[in-house]
Amino acid sequence: SYEFLTRKAKTAGREAKRKDILPHERPSYDAAMNKEWEQWLRLGAASVISPEEALQIPRDQIVDYMVDHNQWIVGTPDDCIAGIERLQELTGGFGKFMMRVEDWAPRDKIHRSYELLARYVMPHFQGSLKGIQTSNQWASERKEALQQNRYVGIKAATDRFDANRSNGR
Repeated sequence: SYEFLTRKAKTAGREAKRKDILPHERPSYDAAMNKEWEQWLRLGAASVISPEEALQIPRDQIVDYMVDHNQWIVGTPDDCIAGIERLQELTGGFGKFMMRVEDWAPRDKIHRSYELLARYVMPHFQGSLKGIQTSNQWASERKEALQQNRYVGIKAATDRFDANRSNGR
């Protein structure tokens, strides 16, 4: 997944680009890119950059260009969180975030995007993940002790079962 690619790149001390997606994801990515490029040029993108500037950007780099210039937020939920946080930092913060959606993708894919935003991106900014994250951190810090208690419990249950079976119960 792109998330794995991002982590792997970060570990290697470099930045992952959306063009570095996995081979099996490439056809759908390319199809979306071509459709986006055609629509983007047709609409002129005048509110962002001039049509002349747009023609200077290679087709396979348009998404990276627009993301790098803080015009679009594209990618995984983690990419969207990072993009919104980047905008907050650039602007000093804002109260609301408006999303513009072009319905060029199939309906089910648009709904999947909404679902990902609702499940992962919005809760990040609403603070509703705090309890889960705190609990996860607490359990991670105590993993060995919790596992040890689990092993002791399993051993006790196994011993009781064996004792009951040998007594004919």
